[in-house]
Formats: sequence, structure tokens, C-alpha cells
Amino acid sequence: MLKPLLLLLLSISGSFSYNVYWYDKTQTYQNRQTMVHLFEWKWTDVAKECEDFLQYYGYGAVQVSPPMEHLKVFPNNNYPWWVRYQPVSYKLESRSGSEAEFKDMVDRCNKVGVRIIVDVVMNHMVGIGQKSGSNGVSSTGGTYFDGTHGTQSFPGVPYSLEDFNNGKCDGDIQGSDYQNSAEHVKDCRLVGLLDLNQASASVRAKIVAYLDKLVDYGVAGFRHDASKHMWPQDILNILNDVKDLRADIYGANQRPFAVHEVIDRGGEAVKCVDYLGNGRYTNFNFAAAVSQAAKQQSDWKNMAHLGPGFGYGNNEDHDVLNFIDNHDNQRDSNPYVVTYKDGYKYKLAASFMLAWPYGYPRVMSSFGFTYSDQGPPNLGGSNDYATSSPQFNNDKTCSSSSGWICEHRWPEIREMAKFRASVQGTAAAEIATDNQRIAFARDGAGFFALNQQGGAWNKIFSTTLPAGDYCDHYSGGIDNGRCVGATINVKDDQTAYLSVPPNSIIAISLSSKLTPYSPPAPPSGYSTTVILLKKDTTPGQNLFIRGGASNSHNGQCSTGPFQQTTDPCAIPIYHNTTVPFVYAEYLSWSQQDNYLDFEGAEIKQGTHDGDAAFGTPLAYSTNDNTAVEYQPYNKYGPGYWLVVLKMDCSKAEQGWFEVKGYESPNTGWEGNIGQGRCTGSVGGSAPFSSINHVAKCGAVNVFTWGSGDCIVDSV
Repeated sequence: MLKPLLLLLLSISGSFSYNVYWYDKTQTYQNRQTMVHLFEWKWTDVAKECEDFLQYYGYGAVQVSPPMEHLKVFPNNNYPWWVRYQPVSYKLESRSGSEAEFKDMVDRCNKVGVRIIVDVVMNHMVGIGQKSGSNGVSSTGGTYFDGTHGTQSFPGVPYSLEDFNNGKCDGDIQGSDYQNSAEHVKDCRLVGLLDLNQASASVRAKIVAYLDKLVDYGVAGFRHDASKHMWPQDILNILNDVKDLRADIYGANQRPFAVHEVIDRGGEAVKCVDYLGNGRYTNFNFAAAVSQAAKQQSDWKNMAHLGPGFGYGNNEDHDVLNFIDNHDNQRDSNPYVVTYKDGYKYKLAASFMLAWPYGYPRVMSSFGFTYSDQGPPNLGGSNDYATSSPQFNNDKTCSSSSGWICEHRWPEIREMAKFRASVQGTAAAEIATDNQRIAFARDGAGFFALNQQGGAWNKIFSTTLPAGDYCDHYSGGIDNGRCVGATINVKDDQTAYLSVPPNSIIAISLSSKLTPYSPPAPPSGYSTTVILLKKDTTPGQNLFIRGGASNSHNGQCSTGPFQQTTDPCAIPIYHNTTVPFVYAEYLSWSQQDNYLDFEGAEIKQGTHDGDAAFGTPLAYSTNDNTAVEYQPYNKYGPGYWLVVLKMDCSKAEQGWFEVKGYESPNTGWEGNIGQGRCTGSVGGSAPFSSINHVAKCGAVNVFTWGSGDCIVDSV
């Protein structure tokens, strides 16, 4: 669970507190937890895409190309894509459109619940030697600049020579620096790009003014280009000085989402973990793992544990932005990831990413290219290679003749974005694997099966879904109220016989059910019961409780596994804990946890990254109401793990029941307890003796690991 990595509460400028989770929150609308990178699209086209397509297919955010004024140059009759990453000023005049068009795009997308994430370039300006008016060089807004070494003048910001890192490193990053010198990676020039000094208050103030303007226009956050080449504290100082997001769109006191381009696949001097307090980082290790499976260089069954700790670099769910390919690595001469050029393998990889409950996914939307520098589709040299718009086929895909690939519109991928929106927040359960095959439920909300063998995968699967007919997303889904995909029948016992075609997928969800579904109401007559258990833990450790009615009252308790429904000691419960988005473990393990019992995991209980629970999960809490981990029921201090339950008190003995802690990994069961009389506003003594903690149903129960002390307060 999330015992914080550090709970860094630092005083910034003496006026407010900073929290390490601020910049992790995606700020997307409802369950639309998929971002799409509309690489090099014009603002007018992005706005129309939000209105006409994205809002209907589960996409909640768009990463747009850098909007600032940039280099304009046409080498070899080509307007390269990389000019967008060579700023001239922070004016919003780019190849994608004008400032007015940018503002209109943000407004229109926000109105339909699609957020804008801006790709911002803070590390550098243009390449060394680039000068306005020399050798055909200019800028998209007409602003003069001189990137000559030793001059480095950008009056449109303004920046001058003293704003750059020449004094720290007057040269380029060398190949060996990436393994041996974090200082050179951060202070030297990246492939000749003039490196700004973000340690300078003046430089930071100008960047903050740029970001504040974007926030004023209503953007949700930023993708920070080349964060690996800037010092994390400098970036954090910038972010902490940026305004809150607009309250009329996002609510009060919301911070911008931030994701950082940090390429760290292992063996680097600069580590992705260095940036965890600054937001999320781009998880290239996820892309490599899934692509290896799609290329059959590894087995899909290994993906059943893809999450924190899977190989190098996969950190907590709230720390990562996951993707299959991006605009850089798809242009490698021999990409280690699958790309749109890999056809069905790419569809399998992207679909798994959208189905598996780990991280925040970003779908790539490309234009076609035959060489790495090639710019987006354009209107030709006579029109200064102005970007042309995508054209669409009758099936909503992009016309290949327009030059745009639009993977996000491919039927399989757009339907899987709908699938993710339907199952958002649910755990993986009922995981089944075979060679080059993986299947899993999204607990009570969906089911996904992938088969990359040469023959069909014929099997009866447990789906966790209510009985009825469903329309398969992957083969077409529901379009205009009609199922154009395969129809899948789920039986009363929640199983379905599936024949998953070779090199394909079957995916169903509650949103693809062909008859309406109404979720069951929470149980009535249960009493709010709170358990707090104080224990010092380290990052990666989690606390659970086991317990139930007393043996002396109900006879011998079942030892399990999976006998909760007939166990005389098991007490029916319903989780009622409100936790922040960063508590992925609790949110997963609490699903289908229907009993407080001594047996451990229940047969349908949710898993987290493939790992089963060890009982009823607790969530780390504090009584500090400024902290993300604050819980109103915690009036006792930091370090208390907590769960709020609705509980069937009729199953307790004279209103009391037993509780014991279980810590994972390593420690296991809490030792025996000799509990005395409890203090507190309710207080009292249990009507029976026990070697466990004894709690009062319908009250707040406060315990310390290994101690007989207890407090029982009113709810």
C-alpha cells in the first residue's frame, strides 16, 4: 500500500506545503483514463477531433506538440518534425497554428471533457549556430534570434548569453556521459542544443510565465521534454511556482499534471527515480516488455505480473506514464518497440496496455514516414510546407492518402480505449495464462483474452461479469446501437466459453453488454466500523487484517482457502474507505473482499499487478489534513493503517469481534496480544478473552501492532 516513499512536506517560499503526489494526478474527466498523442496535428484539427471522435471513445486527454514559436528551416526540401523542439521564444505561434487557434482548441476540448497536455521544451533553445536570416533560417512567428556560440540572444523571451550553461559545460554531451556523468548529461548541450540554466531565478521566472499562460488558457498539465537533461530540483522549483489549474474546470487547489521524458532503461547515470517527486515519468521499460512479448521474444504469460518491480524501472502505478512507442523510438533504425509498421503485433501490444490495470496509458497517433527526419504531411514547398489535415474513411479511420496513420482511430485500438474507460479502477482477477496467451477479468467490469499462438484458444473462462450477451470490443464493438463485433454469452455462473482466434483478442465489458446492467445496491443494515492499526513500515510493505467472530461463540473457524461463505467466524463486510488515486493497491485488493475472516484472500478478491491479497487490506493514513493520506477518522497521528467498513454486527459476539494484523512482504502474522480494557468515548472490555485484538462493531477501533492497548471511540 502506499506508505509514502518519503512524505516530503517541504516548505516552498514559506507560503505553502509541497506534496510528492501533486503532479501525478492525471486531471482527466471521469473514467476516461487514456491519453492520445496527436503528434504534429494542427490546433484546428485537434479541436475537431475532440468534438467528433475522442469524447466518444474513452480518450480523456491529448498530448499536443510544443506550441511555442520554433525554428523554421527546410533542409533537403523537408520541414522536419524536430523543429518543434527548437524554441525561439515562448510566443504561441507554431506550425500547428496561432495563439487564438490554440486557445480555441483548449476551450473546445475542455467543453467535451478532453484535456490538453502541452509538450513543453524548457531544457534548451535552438541548435548552436542557428541564426535568423542566415542560410534560410527563420522562425514561425518572425521573431529575430541569434544562436551563434557566445552570442546566444533570444530577444523574444528575452534570453541572453548569461542565461545558458556555457559556464558549466561549453560543449556537447558525449556518449560515455550517459553512463558516467549525470552532471554532463544535465549541464552540457544535447546534440548541440543551447542549454538553458534552470538554476537561474531569472530563467525559471520566464519559464513559469510561459506555463502560467498555458494554465490560464485551461490546459491540464505538461509533458516535459528532455527532463533527463535538467536537474530535478530545478524542475520542481518551476512547477511549484506555477499557478493552480483553473478552478472553474478542475476544481479548487488542483495542480497541473506533469510527466517527464526520462529515458532510463538501466545502466544510466540519470535515474527515473530521481524525478518521482516531480510527477510521472515516461516508462520506456513498459514499452520494451510489452513489445518483446508482441515480437515473441518473450512470453505473454510473463505479463501477468507487469507492474511495480517488474524488471528495471517499473515503479508505482501513480509514477508512470506507459506507452508502446513514441515519436522518437518509432524512428530508430531497428526499433526495440513495435510500431504501426508491425500491423497486428502493434494492435496486440496497444490493446494489452489499455486492458491491463497499470499506469496511465498513452496511445501514439502517427503520420507515415519513410526516413527519420520526415516532417508531417504538408501542402508542398510553394506553401512553406504547411501541415495538411487528416482525411477520414467511412469506417472512421484516417485515409492513407492523407499521410496520417491515426492509430488511435484503428477499430481495435479505439474500442480498447472504450474498454479501459468501462473498467477503470477495477482490479485484475481470474488471471489465466498459457504459452503466448494471457487472459484476465477486470473485476466485475470486463474480461480480456489475448492469443498469439497459431491456433485458436478454446477455453471456459471465469469472467466475473453478470450473465448476458456481450459485444466483443476488439472485433468491432457496438456502433450506433448495433453489435458489429462477435457476440459473447456469459452464463449465470459468470463463465463464458471463448474461442479466441490466433493472433487476436476478445474483450468484453459492461459497456458492451447488449442489455442494460444495473449494479447491485450496497447492503443495508450494516454499521460503519473503523479499524486503525499503528505500525512503522517501509516503502513496498502493506498491511492487512484478518479476523471475525470469536471461536468461543461460533465454534471452530475455517482455515480456508475460499470457505468464507460458509465459515461460521467470517463477518460480512462492505468496504467504505475513501482513498486518493495513488492508493492503487488498496483499490485493487478491496474489490470483492466481502468478509472479515481468518482465511486470507477470497476466491474472487481483486489482485494488484497479479499479486493476491493476504486478507482485508488497510490504507496508510495520517491526521494531517493537508496531506494526501489524510483520513477524517484518524485523529491519532501519522503511521496508522486504516479501513472503513460497513459491517454486519449481528455476526459479532455481543457486538465484539477479533482482529489480527498481517504484514507483507516478509513479516507475516502479528504476534499474540493480551488486550485489557479499552479507553475512549466508547471504551470497555470484550466479553471474551483472545490472543488477538478485539474490536467493537459500529465504532472506531484504534490498535498498535503487538500491543494490548486499545481505544474505542464513537463513529
